[in-house]
Amino acid sequence: MWEAITSNKRKSAVLIVLLASVLMGMGYAIGFVTDPDGGPYGVLIAMGIWILMMVTSMAGGEKILLFSAGAREVTHNEAPQLLNIVEEMQIASGLPVTPRVFIIDNPAPNAFAVGLTPKRASVAVTTGLLARLNRDELQGVIAHEIGHVSNRDTLFMTLAGITVGAIIMLADLFLRRGLRFAFGGRRSSKGGGQAAIVIFIVAIVFAIVAPILAQLLYFACSRRREYLADASAAQFTRYPDGLASALEKISGYAGENLAVNRAVAPMFTVNPLAAAGGST
Repeated sequence: MWEAITSNKRKSAVLIVLLASVLMGMGYAIGFVTDPDGGPYGVLIAMGIWILMMVTSMAGGEKILLFSAGAREVTHNEAPQLLNIVEEMQIASGLPVTPRVFIIDNPAPNAFAVGLTPKRASVAVTTGLLARLNRDELQGVIAHEIGHVSNRDTLFMTLAGITVGAIIMLADLFLRRGLRFAFGGRRSSKGGGQAAIVIFIVAIVFAIVAPILAQLLYFACSRRREYLADASAAQFTRYPDGLASALEKISGYAGENLAVNRAVAPMFTVNPLAAAGGST
C-alpha cells in the first residue's frame, strides 16, 4: 500500500503540472485573441491569477472551502461521540494534531476532509450522516477521510481545485473576449469579418474544451485515491465492515443532495454533483 501511495503522490505532481499547462494555454489564447503578439502577456496574467488564488488558499483555503459548504465547527460538548471518533482515528493514523471537526446541517449523508498539511486538517460531516450511521460505520467514514489527509490527498485536491477554478475563470473571460471581438471589436471594425468568425469559434471551443479537459485531469486519480483511503481506513479501524456498511447506506440515499460548488464537490465521500450513488 505504501508503494501505491508513493506512486500516487508522483502522479499527483504530474497532474498539477498538466493542469498548469492547460492554464498557461488558456492565458496564451486570451492574449493572442486580444493581440497577435499578446500570447506571452496572457500567460503572465494567467499565472498571476493562479498565484494570487494559491496565496489566498495557503493563507486560509480550508476556511473558504468549509464556509462554502456551510460547515460550522462543533465542540466536544455538542458532539462528544463524533469528536471521540476523530481523536481515536487521529491517534491510529499518526497525525500530529487532531483535525478540527465541523458539521453541515443537511439531511444528505456525506463527509469530507480538507487540509494543506496534517497540522491544518479539518473533517466535516453532515447531520444526515450522523443520523443514519452507527458508531462503527461513522468510525469507518471518519477513518476514510483522515486517510485522505494522511495520504496528502487533501493537499492535491486543494491545489488542483484552485488550478481548475482559475482555468474556468479564464475560459469564461476568453468567451467574453471572443464575443466582443466577433461583434463590433477592434478586428471586425477593420473589415476582418472572416477573422472575427474564426476568433468567435476558437473562443467557443476553448471555453468549452479547456474546463472539460481540466476536470478530466482533476478526476484522473480520483478512483485510486478512494481505494487507498479505503485501505487506510481498514488499517486505522481494524474493522473494514464498518466502512463498507456505511458506504452502502450512503449510496442508498435517494433524497436531495448537497448544493456545493464544483471545487468542493470532489472532496466529499460521495460527490454531490455526480449521479445518485456515484462517489468521488
